[in-house]
Amino acid sequence: MQSAFIREPQPGTFDEEVLPALAGIHYAMHLPKNRFETLDLPLIAIKDQVSGFPRAHSVALIPDALLDSPKLIERLTAAFEPALIIAPADRMEAAGKVSDQIGFALPPARLDALDQSTLDEHWRLLASRWYDDWPLGVVLDPATPRWSWPIPPDGSLLSLQRLARMMAVPLELSEDQESPFESAAGVRHLRVRLDSLVELENRGVDVEDAAEAFPGAMRERSNVTRTRLTVSLSGTAPRYVRFSSGADGVTRTTFNDHYPQVRSLLVAHSASADNSMGIVLEDALTPQAFHAVADLERHWAEGPRPAAVRRILRRLNHATSAIWSKDFVAAVHCASSIDAFTNFPLGLLTLPGDSSPLSTRLPISYHTINPLTRALQFELSPQVPRRFQAGFKVLVAECIPTSDPVGRASRRGWQTISDEMSAAGVDLTVTETPSKDALRSALASSLPDVLVLSAHGFYAPDSNIAGVAIGEDEITMGDDLGAMPPLVILSACHTSPRGGGVVNIGDLLLRAGADAVLSTLVPVDVHHNAQTVARFFRYLARAIADTTTAPNTSILEIWHQVQSLNVVIDLTYGNPKLADWAFSKATGISPIEQFMTGDHGLRHARLYEDAEARLITIAARTGDDERVRSWLRSPGYLPESLMYTMLGKPSSLLVGTASEIP
Repeated sequence: MQSAFIREPQPGTFDEEVLPALAGIHYAMHLPKNRFETLDLPLIAIKDQVSGFPRAHSVALIPDALLDSPKLIERLTAAFEPALIIAPADRMEAAGKVSDQIGFALPPARLDALDQSTLDEHWRLLASRWYDDWPLGVVLDPATPRWSWPIPPDGSLLSLQRLARMMAVPLELSEDQESPFESAAGVRHLRVRLDSLVELENRGVDVEDAAEAFPGAMRERSNVTRTRLTVSLSGTAPRYVRFSSGADGVTRTTFNDHYPQVRSLLVAHSASADNSMGIVLEDALTPQAFHAVADLERHWAEGPRPAAVRRILRRLNHATSAIWSKDFVAAVHCASSIDAFTNFPLGLLTLPGDSSPLSTRLPISYHTINPLTRALQFELSPQVPRRFQAGFKVLVAECIPTSDPVGRASRRGWQTISDEMSAAGVDLTVTETPSKDALRSALASSLPDVLVLSAHGFYAPDSNIAGVAIGEDEITMGDDLGAMPPLVILSACHTSPRGGGVVNIGDLLLRAGADAVLSTLVPVDVHHNAQTVARFFRYLARAIADTTTAPNTSILEIWHQVQSLNVVIDLTYGNPKLADWAFSKATGISPIEQFMTGDHGLRHARLYEDAEARLITIAARTGDDERVRSWLRSPGYLPESLMYTMLGKPSSLLVGTASEIP
């Protein structure tokens, strides 16, 4: 979808003019994602298809009036090949002319005439078109997925069909697809089955012995196979609804965000990119859940107290306890990461049985769904992977005046980080940007891979917006700074609060071209933030330099390492006495250095609990364990690292030494 050609939707609603196009989008998602899907692939090649970089279908929603402008259509669809136009019946003549003039691979299809026979024919045409490019002996797979309409609420159904088709596994689909978990469990089973069969092949197990060895291999792989999980949790902050009331004719009673078919489409599109699990949870979030997040953000802004933060997090868990069904818990337990389509900070919740919030267990990337039309635009746009390699460029835009104490502390931090990164081969430049013009100029001349916006954040409750301040008297929401680089780090306070459904700079920077944005829910300490950003660049540089880094390692995974191992900073920075002890070198090596070296043995599900125990064990070596216990108990500490969120598609930003994008 090209944002320049669709009107801005009403706040919190879906543009109903797009509703007829949902059938075409859903249909397109049944077509092959690439030419390999038309082949009869060996098991190892199928595994490569599902474990490589996720590649989803790219769909452009373009007003049918533009079919009368072939050159414009050609520019808008330049990234789509092979291309198919799906148009209303009364625009088929124009669609045919455009398709012929541009030379699209498939003839246009009527929006009201999509069925199984159409799908079969499109698969046949594409397979035939690609067949001449394959070496002799390559075998085509003529089977096509089963076309279904309307959009099923089961977000994994399409993934299940595609995976079963590639593996030649018979699939009996029930007529009732109301369960959000049934197909997700099926995908999980097939992924374990695929891993098991590939493992047996790699071990050279004979066909005669495979049947006997297979159950054991399934049990073994079931314990280690992890699959990306896409989840949608519906719900809108009451404050967002109040602010939308009266805007563009929307009233509180007519405010409508109930489009479950769109959320199902978002999840299905994301999950089918790598045939992984997708779960759609409707009516999942209550107003009480958003109120708890708003109270947490408000309390943190007023000066957080560890005991009060713990109480609010417990209240948040209580308000959301209904979402943790047995099936959902099981899906999270076997997930490798989570893509969350929601307006809610899911990572703050604690999974039943864990003692630390979900963001410590798994990498989580957020895709906000207000407004829902925009969420669909971003999800359907082409996903182009980018790789961070040695010498990647970082621009730190320092927007805080030098007269500000925070600005002076910030500059000292950037100088330390700059010196360290220079030694690591990272091109990090700190630039004074006291105005939006200066920032735009710095971006245009530097063309960085990463932008760090070092600024004061602002949250204006009266207008329900959050952004950053530039210099002495300018503010920005991020939509007036020009094109953004792939990754933006907002080194500022409460840039993307969620309790009130705030329109915020983090979300708007994605519109400006950023693939991923690291933002904050609450005001963060400048010194803690400097440690966090420094650790992020340190781990990123290390991953790039390490030849053993897996080829599809992503920025999301690097960030999760930072967020998890930053726990020791959380424990020590909020307590001056504990910090003095942790950084002292009475025995030659400080306790914090001891914490960070060796096998720390921290369990992600119990991260803070284990970190406390490790710190106390280190303290016991010098007889300081009782003092450390006392400091951890009172005044306690703030889990500040949990207050960062990664927005957008950080999984598309890859790191490592590979010379080619997978």
